[in-house]
Amino acid sequence: MKSTLILALLLLISSQAVEAQSLDLAYKDYGLSFGNSKKFTGLRINLVDRDVERITGLNLTFWNPGNNPTAVYNGMTLALIGTKSQHIDGIALSGIGVTATEKIRGIAAGTLGVGARNFTGLALGLIMVDVQEHFRGVNISGGWTLTSNRLDGLAFSPGVTMAKQVRGVAIAGLFAGGEQSLTGLALGGCGVFSTRLRGLAIAGFGAGGECVDGVVITLGGIGGKQLNGIMLAGLGLGASEHIRGLAIGGILSFAPEVTGLTIGAMNGLYIDRIDLEDFLHFKLANEKYTGLSIGLVNYSKNLNGVQLGLLNYAANNPKWLRLLPLLNVHL
Repeated sequence: MKSTLILALLLLISSQAVEAQSLDLAYKDYGLSFGNSKKFTGLRINLVDRDVERITGLNLTFWNPGNNPTAVYNGMTLALIGTKSQHIDGIALSGIGVTATEKIRGIAAGTLGVGARNFTGLALGLIMVDVQEHFRGVNISGGWTLTSNRLDGLAFSPGVTMAKQVRGVAIAGLFAGGEQSLTGLALGGCGVFSTRLRGLAIAGFGAGGECVDGVVITLGGIGGKQLNGIMLAGLGLGASEHIRGLAIGGILSFAPEVTGLTIGAMNGLYIDRIDLEDFLHFKLANEKYTGLSIGLVNYSKNLNGVQLGLLNYAANNPKWLRLLPLLNVHL
């Protein structure tokens, strides 16, 4: 009786091995599998994953994966080389990289990087994290983090952190930016840039965008069409339309329209060019100033406030009061 059961079991295993290219010690696809089983739940050990359909549990692979356009991995996947899939739920750790044509949810890490259409969770890439559509969670890369469309969460990279839309925290050794918008906290060793920048931005050399709202701090300069909030720049700052709030620039601060407080060596004007004919050629930039301007030289075509500085010029004052030392006022 026992020999009959053993023989039946061996025949069952042999038939599964021929059909699925694997040796399965399992009942109804649950248990232990050796080889390239297409569907399995339990512990699966395979040399090369190819044409996988669905694996649930712990999956171990040792060589470069083949074509896996519809592979779904649920649980933990450990790969010596890499993991190719359509969808991963759980933990995927690979020697080179982890990729999914659709989405990854969970934790994914690879020495080269992690790539997916959509990602939710924690991604770790020694070189890069590259997501085509939407990233939600935390991603840390040793080189750069790129999301083609939207990034929500925390992104850190010594190189570049970039997406069309960023909401959360973006930290980059070189540049952090959102092509369309960046909302939250952005730290860039060299610069932080976005068409619409909202929140707190700290940059080594420069920051800006078409519309900047919030707090921006940089050792270099700040530029944009509209600057609203608190702007602190070691060299200077300027806007092509307006500044509203507090603007402090080491050398200069200017915009056609200013409302608030500006501090800089030159307020309302800047050096347009330097040549052998005029030496220093100044560009008068301020059309309307409302508030307090503090600097060595302050200029406004239409002042509605106070100027404090070495030389103060308000073109809308009477001729004898337009250029004054120390203080000028028009209310």
